[in-house]
Amino acid sequence: MMTNRELDLEWMELIKQALDAGISKNEIREFLHSQSPNTNAEYKVI
Repeated sequence: MMTNRELDLEWMELIKQALDAGISKNEIREFLHSQSPNTNAEYKVI
């Protein structure tokens, strides 16, 4: 089982790869929101 830190590092790498591929922060944010519509989390860190 992965620790929270490992998961955080994995998410950070995925976000970095998306940004490097030309995906905007807004597009990432919209995607994350569309994948979990019941969540109230805000992705302001991105």
